[in-house]
Amino acid sequence: MISFANRRSSSLLSRTLGLLMVTLLVAAACSQEADDAPSAPTAAPTAAPTTAADPDVPDAPDEPEAPAPEPEDTTGGLAPAGPDTPGVSDDTITISFIITDTSAVAAAFGWETPDEGDREAQVAALIDHFNATGGIAGRQIEAKVTVFNAITDSPISEEALCNAITQDDKAFAVVMTGQFQENARPCYRNANTLMFDATLYPVDNAGFEELAPYYWSPMLPSYDDLVGGLATGLIEDGWFEGGTLGIIAIDSELSQRVYDEQFAPRLAAAGVEVASYNTIDPTDGTSFNNDQLQAIINFKEAGVDKVVAIGGSRLVSWFIDTSITQNYAPAYAVTSHDAPEFNVFNYPEMMPGASGISVLPGYDVKDDQYPFPASPAEQECADIFADAGLEFTERANIRTGLMYCDVLRLLKAATPHMTEVSAQGVTDALWALGDSFEAASVYGVEFTEGSYAGGDLYRRFRFDSDCECMALTGDPVDFDG
Repeated sequence: MISFANRRSSSLLSRTLGLLMVTLLVAAACSQEADDAPSAPTAAPTAAPTTAADPDVPDAPDEPEAPAPEPEDTTGGLAPAGPDTPGVSDDTITISFIITDTSAVAAAFGWETPDEGDREAQVAALIDHFNATGGIAGRQIEAKVTVFNAITDSPISEEALCNAITQDDKAFAVVMTGQFQENARPCYRNANTLMFDATLYPVDNAGFEELAPYYWSPMLPSYDDLVGGLATGLIEDGWFEGGTLGIIAIDSELSQRVYDEQFAPRLAAAGVEVASYNTIDPTDGTSFNNDQLQAIINFKEAGVDKVVAIGGSRLVSWFIDTSITQNYAPAYAVTSHDAPEFNVFNYPEMMPGASGISVLPGYDVKDDQYPFPASPAEQECADIFADAGLEFTERANIRTGLMYCDVLRLLKAATPHMTEVSAQGVTDALWALGDSFEAASVYGVEFTEGSYAGGDLYRRFRFDSDCECMALTGDPVDFDG
């Protein structure tokens, strides 16, 4: 079952900045565990008859304890819904899908992005397929689809989106794509709604713990792993050698924490020095632009020719856009969070010397670098769409659809391990999967108890001037080393 709603709000164009630049650290949310289920009652043991003490009379043997009565199964074998868990009945489970429409943003800034086709039809095809094969946790999926216009993004619009999904849809889970405001994730957590985030949004381990067990990024790594992997990859690639390094970092506790704990120690161990460190305040357009301009002045004075960005989705893209106006062209370190293929397409003259790590091939590289489909899992998802008459020639055209497909495949794979349909029940089931799940949208995942981010593998890549593309180098690397 599937229903669609276009929830679009009007806003000034300046709101665009809030979506594409980056946001501050996710606000703290109180953790609330589901109450333990009451244990089944146990019959009291029958007391043996008592007699006056008599050494010639043997003690009467104790009668055996009566067995505890088995609780009546009223679910037909289904894992029951947990307490205070929305969107779950004995027959259905409600999952909301957010489709983020970036076409107005791209038009406003003159950017070009891949055509991802009819994503509403893609969700419908997935729901039909998984319902026909038994649904999730023995229940049919009732899907709710919301189209969110990225150009309207603001704390107000994302709170309204959250309220619509949690209060109107009463969703058990939401699949997020492109929600960048700091109030969004705590809103879903406070409504006991499980989140599967497919957004390239920086959250470190501390952020996941604040939102546990309601917040998952099942296909992507934590921001700790991403930044640590970036530093390791750049060092091993020799990227820092012979250059002068500058850092731009979003002015936030997240950025400072991850830089201090993951990036700086690796650089220090390799003998790499930072010539200029600059923070960027994303509070409003004026401070954001002024801080970028000041960073460029500082970089020029320090002779910086290599730049690393910390803490922001597409911060590199914005910095490139600003650098062009100042005739400044350093080499950039990039990850999937920095939209590398987007930068190659829109700013090819600024990409020579770029190097980094890829975790999401559909957003990072062309199919000649990573053939499509690359795995049986990716072929499975492509076949589901093809059976519904949705054909794709390139991975970039199906990249969001692959993330949707992976979430449903993951829930299907976790179903045998669910003893309870709740955020904690799903979490325990995902941890039970370990490294057995093959993802369609990324290079590899592994689920480890205590962790809420599944992305496990990355590929090193660098800009190739011959093809004017990001070219993969080397084999997949585990973030754990």
